[in-house]
Amino acid sequence: MHYSSSIVIRFRHNTVTYSRHLFAVSSIHSENFPRSLSILFHIVAFVPLAGFVLYHGLYGSLWLSSALLIASTMVLLSLRQELPHRDSLPYRQGFVLAVSVGIVYACHVVGLRGLIYVFPMAPVFFFTFSLTHAVIAGSVFSIASLVAALNIEEPVLVIRFAIGIAICMVFAYIFAFVVNKQKEELERQANIDELTGAMNRRRLKPLLEDSIEMHRRHKVPASLILVDLDYFKAVNDLHGHLRGDQLLIEFTQLIQARLRHTDKVFRFGGEEFLILLPGIGQAEADTVAESLRQLIQDTTFGAGIQLTCSLGVAQYQAGQSLDHWLQSSSSVPAR
Repeated sequence: MHYSSSIVIRFRHNTVTYSRHLFAVSSIHSENFPRSLSILFHIVAFVPLAGFVLYHGLYGSLWLSSALLIASTMVLLSLRQELPHRDSLPYRQGFVLAVSVGIVYACHVVGLRGLIYVFPMAPVFFFTFSLTHAVIAGSVFSIASLVAALNIEEPVLVIRFAIGIAICMVFAYIFAFVVNKQKEELERQANIDELTGAMNRRRLKPLLEDSIEMHRRHKVPASLILVDLDYFKAVNDLHGHLRGDQLLIEFTQLIQARLRHTDKVFRFGGEEFLILLPGIGQAEADTVAESLRQLIQDTTFGAGIQLTCSLGVAQYQAGQSLDHWLQSSSSVPAR
């Protein structure tokens, strides 16, 4: 469905920021990485790095010591960001890249003694980057380390390491792929109503909070439409609950097909549905609500059933709480 050009243009102006919240791709590198494990991750990276910095500063290459010192500093900066519960993913990715560069240079300077650290480092990319980026970054890192080691090591030895590193990368990819698929399925089951395929109330709160935040920061409007199917209990009594369930499925598919892909449909109660319209003000939301009311009234569902519905519409107003906004949608009829 297409809404007025003024609304669409205003919404597109904030597409990048808004879509980051609504359509974030599930991945093993999520910002919600357990904090205790993330701190342990930093400590395990920093302790050996600090030891190598001291060793090479005293007995080895000052250049290598300096490179590892930079990597150690990046680890500490990332840890500092992690401790106050901030979003440390960009810092975590930065220190992984810095440590990788340090290992590549170590392979150039000390050969075999640097190559052995490619094995534990290569899988780390899958915990800090998306799957595609992890494959690319991990492959570049591994190839660079192997080429750097040729500076002092025999090609035959480097080839043997290359085979081992390739096997390690393949298994890391398989593990990350399986974990991602399992995570996506768990999130789907947790956020989607099993019967209708609409989003459930668990997913409602964070998306409404995102809309409120977008309004606070960028004045992007958002509206809610509450749809309550009239006399649905009578449908169940007359046609049975199985037919009633099928009717709810058909109804959900009908309104989802009419709305934009950015609009979100939630099953709010038994026969109550809530629609979130990002970037849409009150007048436009009233128009959408009326078109949905007419669509539902004109549709003949399975078994020849026809439905009517009651609708409430509410645009988010500055300063409103989430609960107040929801309550407004149930008390303001579509005009």
